[in-house]
Amino acid sequence: MTEAWDKPPVFDAGGHGLVQAGIVVQDAIRTARGYTDLFGLGPWVFFDLLLDQMILDDRPLTGIETGVRIAMADLGRLQIELLEPMYGPSTYMSFLKERGEGVHHLSFGRIEDHGRFVEAMTRAGQGIEMQGVWGGAVTFTYLATQKDLGVILEAVSPAPEGVRSTLRPWGRLDAEKPGPVDTTGKEVVQVGLVVEDAEGMARRYRDLLGIGPWMFLEFKPPIASDGRLRGVALNPGEEACVRIALARHEGLEIELIQPVAGPGTHMDFIKSHGPGVHHLSFGESRDHDEFVAGLTGRGIEVEMTGRLGDAVTYTYLDTRNDLGTIFEIVKTDPGKRPKIAPYGMWPPSS
Repeated sequence: MTEAWDKPPVFDAGGHGLVQAGIVVQDAIRTARGYTDLFGLGPWVFFDLLLDQMILDDRPLTGIETGVRIAMADLGRLQIELLEPMYGPSTYMSFLKERGEGVHHLSFGRIEDHGRFVEAMTRAGQGIEMQGVWGGAVTFTYLATQKDLGVILEAVSPAPEGVRSTLRPWGRLDAEKPGPVDTTGKEVVQVGLVVEDAEGMARRYRDLLGIGPWMFLEFKPPIASDGRLRGVALNPGEEACVRIALARHEGLEIELIQPVAGPGTHMDFIKSHGPGVHHLSFGESRDHDEFVAGLTGRGIEVEMTGRLGDAVTYTYLDTRNDLGTIFEIVKTDPGKRPKIAPYGMWPPSS
């Protein structure tokens, strides 16, 4: 009998890394300044896009103009794209009204077989969240993968041969001075999504994109300890319980987080926003303490912190107002190994 993990995925995403996090914000200029002020990140390049040949929620739009202001900068290998909906209907406008600021999509960037990717995914039941053309040359497609994958996925087509984009940047913002924390050499190594069913969604990532294998863990007392939620110490034994699914894809870790019980940032997120991208993580860093002190010294609050396996400290920083999303940083005590064992794998090891 052929098991589910032996079947080919709808589209094999091997070789196609997630290269961009698109964050919907109220004000792209203000948020870009937040990144320069806190992280010393830049340069930022600004565009105002008038989108045409639009499809929204699987329906063509005619006779309606849609405008969006975007700002782009590279944070290591991951591009940060800030999206400010200006006028007209769009997935960005809907997202902002329904959920507020936050990570709207993850992008594979330019895919040579863009058409085949979109056709395969739509045939598998994934609708078109939004599609359009910018600069008269490049087609972008957002797929409505929120239910199955916890986030909208984007792919962009190459420009047709002989066609040049008319899109030109209108401005640039450089960091005027170093920020209170040093992000030089730092990479976003993980995207953390809050979901309703971590194991089930891990299987959908494999079925649709071939992403896996997945490791399943559960964090609860006594493995989880010393939790503090926005400065309030959690009572012993009342630590949040979450189930986790972890997989790596082209150098980026995808973390699916299912809140099960107890107070915590993940439970708060899913109750107020629903499933979606909760954080971007720099992962383990030797300057964890200096990084946290630098940001808290600038008025950034610690959203949540705690210990895992008596060796790992995780810290979520509430940078949502300044940067549009939460950032995480982690440290492991010198000479210690976390006592955390997975409760399962998918596909199962032979």
